[in-house]
Amino acid sequence: MTILGSGTSHGVPVIGCDCAVCKSTDPKDKRFRASAIVTMDDGRNFLIDVGPDFRQQALLFGLKKLEAVFLTHTHADHLHGIDDLRIFSHKNSGAMKNNEVLNKRFPETQGKGLPFYMNEFSRKVIRKNFHYIFTDHKVGGGTPKLDLISCDKNSAKKPLVFKGLSVVPVSMLHGNLNATGWVFTSHEGSVKKSIVYLTDCNYLSDDSIKMVQDAVAGGQVSHLVIDALRIERHSTHNSFDQALCYADRICAEHTWFTHLSHDLSHPDIQKYIDEHLSGYKNLEKIVLNGGSVSPSYDGLVLE
Repeated sequence: MTILGSGTSHGVPVIGCDCAVCKSTDPKDKRFRASAIVTMDDGRNFLIDVGPDFRQQALLFGLKKLEAVFLTHTHADHLHGIDDLRIFSHKNSGAMKNNEVLNKRFPETQGKGLPFYMNEFSRKVIRKNFHYIFTDHKVGGGTPKLDLISCDKNSAKKPLVFKGLSVVPVSMLHGNLNATGWVFTSHEGSVKKSIVYLTDCNYLSDDSIKMVQDAVAGGQVSHLVIDALRIERHSTHNSFDQALCYADRICAEHTWFTHLSHDLSHPDIQKYIDEHLSGYKNLEKIVLNGGSVSPSYDGLVLE
């Protein structure tokens, strides 16, 4: 997994802000909106969220193909780069289909389109808010060809299965919105290894934690990437202490904070974690045995 973006909805630096973090020259304090990509050894790419920074992220990280997309929820900072998915699965408009030259130059992608996984609520929101994607136009250019797939019936007992990879959705609360976390488990080697990606959220119920535990049962949680906005409590995002509390129950070898605000610099977030780790016995033991708990940053690669 590569972290394409580790920032909150504003991104960092924030427009019009002159705080120390926004003016920082440390590359780890430059934070695109939260997103990540899972890459298999054979080059297949699985994208998590497609926010307004997606075009820049795709260019910066050399993204040239996508196998599928996974959505956490429909807020703008996680979805409003959706039109840029047309490069990866192009659909002609009605006008282009009726123009022989354009239709030959930009043929429609075969099949149902790029698989785009989400909960049922998100599927309905996208079809309503981005209705033009799913209808032909009389004028205008192409739109992405997307196959919106609801995952409400998927679970650890019924995962999404790809070659060498299984994916399990995890229900979370993001304020009063039902968001979806994702557990990616590799089956390419002899050992089952997982990366757990949980943003945006401010509440993980016991059932949600059990969803994660069931998804990773019998294997190793190599990495947990979890929402951790700031020190202070927030109505829709984990505070640092909430993130540490959930991480202490999931027990990944490496835990990474994401969806970070501009309140603290990368080194100061690490300092806060180090100073408070003693309150979380499982995490403290993991770190003593060579694991880690740290803020993520754009470009971080999790093997």
